[in-house]
Amino acid sequence: MRSFQAKDIQKLVDINKHRYDYIASKIGIKPEIDEVEKTGYHHLYSFKNLLEFAFVHKANNLGVTRKAAKEMLNFLSDNIELKEAGLFDPGKRIKALLHYADSNNGKLFKLFGPSISAQDKKGFFLGERFDTINKFLKKSENKENEMSIPRVKEAMKNLTSQSTFADLADFDGYITINLGAIKDRVLEQLKE
Repeated sequence: MRSFQAKDIQKLVDINKHRYDYIASKIGIKPEIDEVEKTGYHHLYSFKNLLEFAFVHKANNLGVTRKAAKEMLNFLSDNIELKEAGLFDPGKRIKALLHYADSNNGKLFKLFGPSISAQDKKGFFLGERFDTINKFLKKSENKENEMSIPRVKEAMKNLTSQSTFADLADFDGYITINLGAIKDRVLEQLKE
């Protein structure tokens, strides 16, 4: 597995040190290979981390907030379809767009492109109480034996009532991030 230091990330993503520090600390991209707490030592990032820096940098340039950028990374990391399509695999090309829309009631992340199945193209709307329910479900993963079936069913009912499949036409506007083009640009930079 190839690793990247901060200077590599800055060069490949074309960001300065200040921008790198902002993304690493405020967005919270943690080095997958080696995270060192001491000063004077180098963090070692994975190819996935490199792409995360590139995606966040582009999203921020397009006006996506810090909080939404964090949610975007969680969405991309947790998306099984993107994992299967090879988004974070340096040996695979992918054609995928990520549409992001925001409203008073929540956020929409919608994938589109030949690398994405019809199910994922529907989009997922994160309603007001999604964060609370998502935290509850993440906690419950480790406490499966302690969880009662009615509590899990109630959490799922709340999740489905607050999260709906939505269409971009339901929003005033949206931002599109071309994940495939960003990945291709990073791969080209790696060849140089």
